[in-house]
Amino acid sequence: MTWKSATGVTMGVVLLALCTSQAIADMLVVGGHQMRSPGSFVISEDEIYAPILNSLTHLGASHTVSQETIEITTGARRQIVIYRERLEATKDGMLRKMPALPQERNGLVYLPARAVGSLLGCAVRWDEESRTLFIHPWVKHFSFKRLHDCYRLTVKAENPIGYRTGELTEPPRLFVDLLDMDLAQIPSEFSVEDGYLKTARIHQNTLAPDAGGDVVRIAVEMAELRQSRIRESGDLCTLKIDFPLPDAEELPPDLPPVILTGMDFERISPRLAAVKIATYGMPYCTSVDMYDPLTIAVDIANAQSQIAMPFLPVSDHVAETVSIAPAPGRPGSQRVTIALHQPIGEGIAIDEGEIRILLGQFELSEVKVVIDAGHGGHDAGAIGRTGLREKDFNLDVSRRVYRLLKALGVNACLTRVDDNPVRPWDRGNREQQRIELLSRCSIANHMEADLFVSIHANARRSNPMEHRGTETYYRKSDSFAFARVMQRALVESVGLPDGGVIRHPKSIIVLSYTQMPAVLVEIGYLSHPLDEAQLASDEIRERAAHGIVNGIRRYVEEGGILVQLEQREETHARTRQPVAAE
Repeated sequence: MTWKSATGVTMGVVLLALCTSQAIADMLVVGGHQMRSPGSFVISEDEIYAPILNSLTHLGASHTVSQETIEITTGARRQIVIYRERLEATKDGMLRKMPALPQERNGLVYLPARAVGSLLGCAVRWDEESRTLFIHPWVKHFSFKRLHDCYRLTVKAENPIGYRTGELTEPPRLFVDLLDMDLAQIPSEFSVEDGYLKTARIHQNTLAPDAGGDVVRIAVEMAELRQSRIRESGDLCTLKIDFPLPDAEELPPDLPPVILTGMDFERISPRLAAVKIATYGMPYCTSVDMYDPLTIAVDIANAQSQIAMPFLPVSDHVAETVSIAPAPGRPGSQRVTIALHQPIGEGIAIDEGEIRILLGQFELSEVKVVIDAGHGGHDAGAIGRTGLREKDFNLDVSRRVYRLLKALGVNACLTRVDDNPVRPWDRGNREQQRIELLSRCSIANHMEADLFVSIHANARRSNPMEHRGTETYYRKSDSFAFARVMQRALVESVGLPDGGVIRHPKSIIVLSYTQMPAVLVEIGYLSHPLDEAQLASDEIRERAAHGIVNGIRRYVEEGGILVQLEQREETHARTRQPVAAE
């Protein structure tokens, strides 16, 4: 049997012979279930080819095989199609590239395990010593929110989540162990300090071949133990852990009155729809969890409805109806309720005169991100007291970010991959330098990137001992939300002082000429000896890379991409309008 890679290179004959000669049997551990592989694995530099189809039932998945395709339905009812004659696959209709074609040997279908794992939302690890292939679901989302009736921790995966709970008394803690799961991010910690809650943290507790297997632990520290409530979604792929509020939520004071004047549903693109509420006045909106994956509810505070048709039937494959009525238990508020045909992600965009509840399915693997390593070549950037050059630090962290993003299936691109600038320019020639920076913007604009991150380290010549810590800069208004999320993720990860989110006072080229949300992160100050010592370490560089990736992930999951996608689709729709003949 031979394998064709995406570049057409034949591989596997020698590797297969080596694998079949192994004395130790190849083993599969899928979703915590261990079994002997029905056939020997084929190991290449970047992939592991294995007969994994039948084992996917342990992830709640089913499959059918035909002459043309291999179709997999995941536990979350996502549809995956792998083509047998071309290097492509689709997930819910979205096209993906594959590193090799499926092959058959002795009646078994061999698939590239890591590529298929990415499609399934799973981590794939290979343990050479035990010759074991581990395939476990990723925990891909962890968030903390204060809702109007509770504190809520939300955990999401693309496969059913099994869990166990427990309590500790010193200090008072609740823990929830997610069994046979891997974490698709670095540990995240939310400092709550609100009422009786102190911190909420998620981390990888154990990894096989540890006796405990793959366990992700959520730990919530409290001033005193309180009763929690765990709710599962219908497909078991989402856990919501609720804690009672210490007191009733108070709305912001002096809210101006809002009049709701119209309601409509619009299909913007094949993967994005919007419920639009016309308003008179600036609304204050909060999401309400109805504990039903087929219901979305949004409360609009201090609002009166003058909508003539408060119940709107919808002819769409996502939504069934939209209605508006007074919010129960919240005098003076109106509730928008959307009944869905299927669970789907949502985001809320608020402008003067309109609320848009965006309904869409958008994954990290669909995001295009450009990572820009600042400076390069004869432009060394800042130089620390020990000789640490900013350009070297920027490139190292950028490469780490790129590696992590690719592991998550993100379409990532580096503006520079080595010490050379994007376009050569003469030292001191400011116009050539300007063109070089514009070239970095052109890379992002040409590929229609969704996000742009420029990575730097800071320095101050005057009073250098007074300035240290992590800062995130933005310039355009569409970048503020991204900058805020990025700064929070970086500070949590790196641990340097929080220098805040800053709108750059100058028209920095990479922040001003990029056609997508763009941020410039200054991870620390090379001019401060404490920061410089930190930035020189591999640990801090890796943590910085994880922080940037977490910032990108959170921004996507919190709906930022949905708002951008709506704007992009509307722009494309206008450009596609036919020109009227004179």
